[in-house]
Amino acid sequence: MEVENTNKKEYRGKESAKLFKLFLLTLLTYVLFKKVLKLYGLDFPTFIGYLVFFGGSFMLVHSFLVKKFYTDIEQLLRADEKNVNKLTLYCGITLFAVFFMLSFIIKLFHLLFILEDQRIQIILFNEHFRAICSFSFLLTIVYTIYIYTRLNALAKNQQIVEQKVITGNVSAQFESLKNQLDPHFLFNSLNVLGALIEEDQDKAILFNQSLSRTYRYILDQKNKELVPLEEELAFARTYIELLQMRFEDSLTFDFPESVKQEGGKVVPLSLQLLLENVIKHNKATSAKPIHITIVEQADGYLKIQNNLSKKELREGRKGIGLENIASRYALLTAKPIKVEESSDFFTVQIPILTKKIEHMRIIDVQEDEQDLLIEAKKKVAEYKRFYSHLTTYLLVNTFLIMMNILTDATFMWSLIPLFAWGIGLGSHAMKVYNYSFFLGKDWEDKKMREYVEDRKNDKSNWQ
Repeated sequence: MEVENTNKKEYRGKESAKLFKLFLLTLLTYVLFKKVLKLYGLDFPTFIGYLVFFGGSFMLVHSFLVKKFYTDIEQLLRADEKNVNKLTLYCGITLFAVFFMLSFIIKLFHLLFILEDQRIQIILFNEHFRAICSFSFLLTIVYTIYIYTRLNALAKNQQIVEQKVITGNVSAQFESLKNQLDPHFLFNSLNVLGALIEEDQDKAILFNQSLSRTYRYILDQKNKELVPLEEELAFARTYIELLQMRFEDSLTFDFPESVKQEGGKVVPLSLQLLLENVIKHNKATSAKPIHITIVEQADGYLKIQNNLSKKELREGRKGIGLENIASRYALLTAKPIKVEESSDFFTVQIPILTKKIEHMRIIDVQEDEQDLLIEAKKKVAEYKRFYSHLTTYLLVNTFLIMMNILTDATFMWSLIPLFAWGIGLGSHAMKVYNYSFFLGKDWEDKKMREYVEDRKNDKSNWQ
C-alpha cells in the first residue's frame, strides 16, 4: 500500500508539473501574440483559437518532416558528428519559413476579420510586417536551440550504440579466441605427461601436481584481456621448468630477472603458447639443446628467441598458437607482432602494452604527478567549455538585440533569451569555479575537511 501511495503521489506530482509548464507556455504565447506579433484587441477566446491553429498546424508540419527525413538525419549524423551544425541550419531555415507563414495567416486574419481593416497592403509595408518577422525570428531562435540539443543527443546516442556493437563484436571474437586455449593447452600438457609416465613415474607425479597449479593460473586469467608482464613472465618460468622435468639438459632458458617497463601488460598465456610452439617445432637433444631467450626491448616489445633444430611435421598441422596471439593483439592494438626466421634462430616479438591515460604535452613527469596533471587537464577542459559557452552567449544575444532594435524596439523581446540563458550561464560559471551563491567558494571542500577533522577527533577520544 505504501509503495502504491508513493507511486500515486509521484504520478500526481508529474501531472501537476506538466499542467504548470503548460500554463506558463500558454501565458508566454499570449504575451508573444500580444506584444511581438501585435495582435491588437486580442481577447481570450480569439487567442485560444489562434493558439490551436498555430500549435496544431506546426505539429502537423513537424510530424510530417520528422517522418520524411528522420532516416536521412540519422544517416548524416552517423556519417559525421559535424553534420549537427549543418542540419541545425537547415532546420532553422525551415522553421523560420513555417513560423512566418503561420504568423502571416494569423496576422492577416486578425486584420481582416477582427479589426476589419480591408487594406491588405497594410501588412506588407509597415510595423505589421516587422512584427511578423520579429515573431517568426524569435520562435525560430528558441526552437532551433532545442533542435540543436536534440540532434546532439541523437548523435551521442548513435555513437554509444555503435560503440556497444563494436565492443560486443570484439568481446565475442576475443572470447572465442581465448576459448581455443583450454583444449590446446590441455592437449599438449597431456602429451608431456604421457611421455613422463613412460620415462619416470616420480617425475610424472611432480609434473601432475605442477600442472594443476599451472592450470589454476590459466583459469584465473581466463576472463582478462591483458595481464601484467611480470605475472606472465613468472608463469612462463614455471611452465618452462615443467618442460625441463621432461627434457632435462636438452632445454635451457634465459629470462629477465626484473621488468623494466612498469605497468606493461601482455596478452595472457602468450608466452606459454610461444614456448609450446618451440617444443612442438624443434628437436631437443643433449648434444644440441634448445635454448630460449626472453628479452625486454627498449622499443616496447618483448623478444622471444630460440635456436632452430626443426623436426618434420605433417602438413596441415600448423597449430593455432602464433595465429591466436596475433589475432588477440589485433583486437586490442594497432601494434603488430613481429616474426623473423633465419637459418639459425626463430624470433617472435610481442608488444608490451600500456594504458594510454591522457595525451600530455608536458614530458619528463614523475609518476606521482601524473594524477595531478590528469586532473589539471580536466579542469582546463572545463574552463575551455565555459569560455566557449560565454562567447556563444555574447555573440547570439548581441545579434538578437540588434535584430530586435532594427525590426521593432517598442517591445524588447530579445531580453527574454538574454536573462533566461544568463541564468544557465551563471549556473555553469558557479559549477566551473566551484562557487555556491549562498554558501560561498569551495564550500563543499571545506565541509568535507571539517567532517574529516571531526571524525579524527572522535577517534582520538576513544584512544
